[in-house]
Amino acid sequence: MKCFPVLFAAILFAASFSTAQQHTKRFEPSAEELAAIIRLGREKEKGGPLQFEKGNGLRIVMTGHSWVAPGQASLLKIARGAGLEGHHQRYHSGGGATGSANAIWLKEFGKWKNGVEANPILIPAIATGEWDVMTWGSYYKDKPEYYIQWIDFCLKHNPEMVFYVQGGWPRFLPEYKTKTPDEILQEMKALQVSNLEEIYRPRYEPLEKLYPGKFRMIPTSFAVVELIEQFYKGELPNLDCIDEKSSGGKNGIYRDGGHLSRSSGIGHLVGYVYYGMIYRRSPALIKNYKPGNIPADFDRRMREAAWKAIVDHPLAHIDDADGDGIGDLDSVAE
Repeated sequence: MKCFPVLFAAILFAASFSTAQQHTKRFEPSAEELAAIIRLGREKEKGGPLQFEKGNGLRIVMTGHSWVAPGQASLLKIARGAGLEGHHQRYHSGGGATGSANAIWLKEFGKWKNGVEANPILIPAIATGEWDVMTWGSYYKDKPEYYIQWIDFCLKHNPEMVFYVQGGWPRFLPEYKTKTPDEILQEMKALQVSNLEEIYRPRYEPLEKLYPGKFRMIPTSFAVVELIEQFYKGELPNLDCIDEKSSGGKNGIYRDGGHLSRSSGIGHLVGYVYYGMIYRRSPALIKNYKPGNIPADFDRRMREAAWKAIVDHPLAHIDDADGDGIGDLDSVAE
């Protein structure tokens, strides 16, 4: 029995390695395979209608994992609260690596894992040409080609489509419990810089060059760190902790050191960043929307933090030089 923990750890490692290997598989469908998946998706029609007529909002196909979920869930409410009844979303997700751009592509065609059937949720919808935007959640093993396969397929059916990838935010590490707020913020901001220069620029700038004006990053990290800084300054009285799991608090920024809290309402922050990016308008300009159980001052601060993150991030490519909350694309984007 003494060897059981070692054996169990080996099994977990093997499973993790297998998932990582699956994530990097490449699959280019033939015309026949593609037609079959589109036909299957039309027959099953999972996830709601495959198309919508153009209205006063954008029609968005989304992929993602658990760090995308807060934005996916709140964006629809925010857009409808802004009066955009023509805003529609279609979502295909998975946990961790299984929600990455390439994993969802493989899942759509039934190529993710032997014995797992095809799950065509987005491909048949995109093929109608009636969608305006596609978004993904970033994953640390992503490569530009994982996005290119989606982008080329989308543009074939609607040349006007644009594309966004959501970045991650820094984790609240266990060792932070023994560090001062200044030390924590310094480390988080340094991590943002290193991620930008070592991961995001090399991965996404080639896509910006391949698809001028069509590819941008959703800077959720800048917004989350902005609120962490405000918490440490004592400006968010509705929050009782940074991380609920490590502190025993009830309303924090994190619930487990990585995922955002489900109880404090901070998931709306991610939705506000999505809204600001996709509609190029500050969420502070939305007049008749009040999310339930979120204090008005905290809601205001999330909206302002979201827009500040957008105009400050170099890969968002949206400026607001006159400060009116209406974004202009910078010279790199168009």
